[in-house]
Order: sequence, then structure tokens, then C-alpha cells
Amino acid sequence: MSEQRLKKLIEKRVPGLFSIIFIFAMVEFGILMICVVSAANQTLVKVYGQDSAIVYEDIYSADALAEFKHIYGIKNFKDEGFVVTRVLVDNKFPTRTWIALSICIPLALILFVVFVIRVYEDVFHLKKSQPESGNRDNPEFDFEETKFEKLFSTLGRLNIYSLGATIIITAFLYWMVPDLLVYIGKISYQTISQLKWVLLGMVLLGGIYFIIKAFLSYKTKIKIIQQQSDIQKNRDRLAIEARFGTKLLEDRHK
Repeated sequence: MSEQRLKKLIEKRVPGLFSIIFIFAMVEFGILMICVVSAANQTLVKVYGQDSAIVYEDIYSADALAEFKHIYGIKNFKDEGFVVTRVLVDNKFPTRTWIALSICIPLALILFVVFVIRVYEDVFHLKKSQPESGNRDNPEFDFEETKFEKLFSTLGRLNIYSLGATIIITAFLYWMVPDLLVYIGKISYQTISQLKWVLLGMVLLGGIYFIIKAFLSYKTKIKIIQQQSDIQKNRDRLAIEARFGTKLLEDRHK
């Protein structure tokens, strides 16, 4: 009875859930097949001319190679001094791409369909009014929920749009951020290697500037402290002279 009640609850909350799961599985399988095909080993063909310069380079394709020979009037590469090399390119399975696409594509499709339905309802005013609070309780589903059913009910009350958008953004960043960091690292390394003397000169000039600035700041602070000390001494002397009516320091050269 619990399984039947659960099926009724699922069909009530999400009509056609099993069809949606089947379509979702087919989409996931298609994404996996695309990643597997892109990870297949390929043969890279390079044709070198008589001056050892590359005149043709492409993933092996008999039609493309024949068209290249036809355009340049080449009948036999070896007889005319050309060298043809074939290199096996080992493409690794794109794990991060597969994970990101398997999350982003289905969720983006679902959110797009929901968006279109919502716009259609708003344009043609097909949205049904909310039922009254007295009619919300359906006696057909008045039963004690199991832990799985409570979890399903809790998930059904979540804001699915915010949750889906957050998951899509997270998966997209998981896919793009590592490549972006690697690209920035390569650019930084090339910049440092090519402009190392310029950067070293800038670092030395900056270091000299900060050392001189720190030295002058130290001398200035010492001078300010000395002046403040002299001013305080004169204030104390004048206060004592005013109190006792005599000068503490007599001019002995009169």
C-alpha cells in the first residue's frame, strides 16, 4: 500500500515523471556518447615540402588529402620530394566537460520549457486560481508519510528555479574556471619569460623607491619627535617660571 500511495503522490505532484526520467536518461546517454566519440584516438597527418616546411596539416581524412593533392597537382608525394608523417593523437576522456554538460544541458532545457509554459500562461491568462485553504486537504492522501515520502514532499516545496540556476552556474564554473586558470597561468608564464628583465628592473626600482621612502619617513619622524620634545621642554620651563616668578635660565653673558 505504501508503494501505491507513493506512486499516487508522485503522479499528483509531477505528472508524467517516469516519461521525464526516460527522456532525461536518453539525453544523458547522448551526452556521454558525444564525449566518448570526441575522446576517440585520431591520426594527425602532416605533409612537409622540399624545404622541410609544413604545407598541409589536418586530422586524417582521405577526401581532404585527395583534394589537397588535386589542387596542387601532386600525383605521388614521395616522387615529388614531399614527406608525409602520421601521428596518433591520444585524446583523453573529457571528464569535467562530461560532468558539466550532463548537468547544465538537462537543467537548462527544463528551465527553458518551464519559462515558455509560464510565459504562455501569462499571455493567454490560462493560469488557474489557487484553491481555497479548505479544499487543499485531500482525504485520499491522508496517511502517515515515510521518510522517503517526507523527503520527496520537502524537495517539492523548494524553489526549483533558484536551485536549478545555482546548479547550472556551479557546473559551468566547474567546467570553465580550471581552463581559465590554466590559460591565465600560461599567459603569465609567457609574459614573465619574455619581459623578465623589464619586470626585474621595475621590481628593483620599486624596491629602491620604498627603501628611500622608508628612510626619509624615519628621519622625518625622528625630527618631529625632537621638535615636539623641545616644545614640551619650553612649555614646562615657562610654566615653572610663571609659577615661581623667576627665570630658570639666567643670561650669564650680560
